Amino acid sequence: MNRSYFYGELWSNNFYPTLQQLGHEIIESQVDLLPASRFMQIPDNFTTQEQEVRSQITQKILDEVRQAHHQKPIDLFLSYFYNSHFDPAGFEEIHQLGIPTVNFYCNSIYQFELVSQIAAKVNFSWHAEKDAKQSYLKVGANPVWVQMGADPDVYHPVTDVTRQPKACFVGQRYADRDRLLAHLIVNQIPVDIYGSGWSYDSVNTHDQPPETQPNEYLGRQLLQPGKFRSYAYTAWEILKKEGIINGIQRTLSQLHYRKQTRQITPILASVARGFARNISETFAQYEIVLNFSNVWADSRPGSKLIPHVRLRDFEAPMCRTCYLTGYTEEIGEFYELGKEIDTYRSPDELLDKSKFYLNHPSMAEKLREAGYQRALHEHTWKRRFEQLFQQIDLQ
Repeated sequence: MNRSYFYGELWSNNFYPTLQQLGHEIIESQVDLLPASRFMQIPDNFTTQEQEVRSQITQKILDEVRQAHHQKPIDLFLSYFYNSHFDPAGFEEIHQLGIPTVNFYCNSIYQFELVSQIAAKVNFSWHAEKDAKQSYLKVGANPVWVQMGADPDVYHPVTDVTRQPKACFVGQRYADRDRLLAHLIVNQIPVDIYGSGWSYDSVNTHDQPPETQPNEYLGRQLLQPGKFRSYAYTAWEILKKEGIINGIQRTLSQLHYRKQTRQITPILASVARGFARNISETFAQYEIVLNFSNVWADSRPGSKLIPHVRLRDFEAPMCRTCYLTGYTEEIGEFYELGKEIDTYRSPDELLDKSKFYLNHPSMAEKLREAGYQRALHEHTWKRRFEQLFQQIDLQ
């Protein structure tokens, strides 16, 4: 992907430096995925116009691959595609050239359907969540589990700042994050929050202001978040999927959830600090760095909350933080819990452990140093790519 297109910089900044350190030459695609990314939340049943956009993008990428492979043999095609980005049949042409393919995806726990068609056709489906394996096997994919990591040149300790006796969280408002943070705030835990959705004047992240957004894109009706039509459409989809009784209960639950969300917004807005300009420097200013592991099972409020390992679970310890995150069985495979990082299973345990580390800075420091050493030696992207290449037998 080209790092200047549709947030390509996030993953190119994670992957490229490590691949170059390992001695690999990178041929970067110059195809813009943005037109297809605008409907990447759609798993299938694309409109005629959407199919045409995907077809054009697919052809451009295949042309790039053929040209580059003719000039110098390509050893691996590495992508981060949703179903909307690339026609799965296009992998056949890449495979005919003798090029193995790997597609990375890190939302497999709650949005697997958005990549299921790609997963079934690529040689190797690289998934970050251990528990996602069965979803890949069900569609005939070849899953490879390799967790995410962190680049120590980007995420690193910062020593020339003063650490405050406070906790912080960096990330957007999602799932139960606001409830957990509000629980800390009302119980007098000093917290600063960075990211979107936490204050009344949060920046609109859409490409255009709501009043100027089009009502249709590529033959599909667009719904503006927060509008009556959006709520009505969501309610209708729930009724179709879950039946009348369960659908009504789920809709009422969502309405109640939104009411609670509005009620706690003033609490959260009082400690919102905008966006963190530099993650490492921000983390270094706080005694505790918090994180939250839950996602909605179907991406909508009211569904089951599912915990899973996040990218931040490696970035924050790499910055040498006293790191406190939601418990998952999988995180215990990467850290010694209570000695390198710490976890919580309930709002009250989060509250108790936050109080403990704020009141015992020496214990916070022990956690900070041990977690940093573990991350630095075992959880770099270099180690992850070495594991990936070993599993797919690529030397």
